[in-house]
Amino acid sequence: MSRWGLTIPLSGPLADQREIIESLPGLGYTDAWSAETNGADAFTPLALASQWAPDLRLGPAIVPVYTRGPALLAQQAATLADLAPGRFVLGIGTSSDTIVERWNGIPFDEPYKRVRDTIRFLRKALAGEKVKEEYATFTVKGFKLENAPATPPPIVLAALRPGMLRLAAREADGAITNWLAPKASGRSAPNSATTPNSSPACSSSRPTTPTRPAPSAAG
Repeated sequence: MSRWGLTIPLSGPLADQREIIESLPGLGYTDAWSAETNGADAFTPLALASQWAPDLRLGPAIVPVYTRGPALLAQQAATLADLAPGRFVLGIGTSSDTIVERWNGIPFDEPYKRVRDTIRFLRKALAGEKVKEEYATFTVKGFKLENAPATPPPIVLAALRPGMLRLAAREADGAITNWLAPKASGRSAPNSATTPNSSPACSSSRPTTPTRPAPSAAG
């Protein structure tokens, strides 16, 4: 099945975009993806879209692993999984030193290890386990979700370079290869070919109008 996605929100007030988002399935879109830089946060547009267009697959592409504590990230993911059961995909990544360190005052240290540790924590937390563990980049002392999702959402990882692609293959459910040209996908595939999971790599783009589908995530 081919999948077609749009990055939300579009320009303008989020509250004014209900009609556009409601119309996406009828236009052939299957997915709505958000991002998080210096506009809307990654989760609020998806929460609205979960109710406005209940047939869309939803996910952030991506939410940074630094700018929320691991427990808060698990809470927000669980909330979206509850709002869109079976339709939510959690996309995480390092983001950039500008967003993490210059804008949020958080040291952009050991990004590979931080992403790896976050995936491992989220696996346990979203499965409803009580997490008490010292990871290489943070420590969690006894966190347990009050309402873990009945079905934990897939976790996909922003990955362009070989190390992150291999991490996605080993521990995530897919890779988000943002802005990757089709001719370059063959160079990324060997690094993720060992994945034991069935979810595909994802690639997101930002079309200027939702009048026709534009490729976002091949499925």
